[in-house]
Amino acid sequence: MCTQRMRHTARISKMGGLIKNMANLQETMRKIRDCGQLYAVMSLCTQMPFVYCDPETYDDEVFVYFDKDEAEKGARWLLEKRNPIQLARIDKKSRLPFFTSLLPMGINAVSVDKGMPEEKVLQLEQLIHRQKAEQMPKGQIRIENPELHLTSLYLAQELRKEADSSGRRSEELKEMNEELAAHFCRGKYIIAVEEGKGIPLLKRDEDSYQPIFTDIREFQKFNQKKEYGAAVIEYEKIKEILTPGTKGVAVNPFGANILLKIR
Repeated sequence: MCTQRMRHTARISKMGGLIKNMANLQETMRKIRDCGQLYAVMSLCTQMPFVYCDPETYDDEVFVYFDKDEAEKGARWLLEKRNPIQLARIDKKSRLPFFTSLLPMGINAVSVDKGMPEEKVLQLEQLIHRQKAEQMPKGQIRIENPELHLTSLYLAQELRKEADSSGRRSEELKEMNEELAAHFCRGKYIIAVEEGKGIPLLKRDEDSYQPIFTDIREFQKFNQKKEYGAAVIEYEKIKEILTPGTKGVAVNPFGANILLKIR
């Protein structure tokens, strides 16, 4: 997993290369917009795009392909590393929502045709431009926790894939858990509220957890039937609203679904 310091250092060092390759990148961006088919590599551990930390650039990437057969070939190495994945076709009308959804996930790059001769990497900011939070209309706020969301995806992918015999895995999981806890304590979240009934709970075995959401997209997955209203809460207030007997919170239950116990 990429740490914030690693990402920052690598991105400064590669800016010159991005400028030199701008002509090729423009053509790739046009193709992403206009091509008839586009495939994304999805993680079965999270039902979200598979996230990957590039070991050289420390970009947090997702993978897309223009051809299904090439996607199956290019992503084979992920299966060999015991990562359960599948391909999802992204049609033209879904492309803007797909790439926009990567922003609150903390993704900063899109790897196109990974493992193929024409492999390219685009920075997400080259594909997507959106209004800055401070420019939003009065009364509107943007709740996002990209660092926490990203770390939860890495953790879920590693926790739920087929284990190997390497002792390195336990160290990686420990580091991810520590980073997750640090980000969680700095966050502001969305909670679901049902009129007349309060806050819904989720059952996991015999325990109850309260769902919380890092951003509005994750809340909307939970609220597909429009049963709930949304409220915003800071980390410091979470303990105050937990129902007696509740073990903790379920972060993005329809995504990474990370259970955090709160004492």
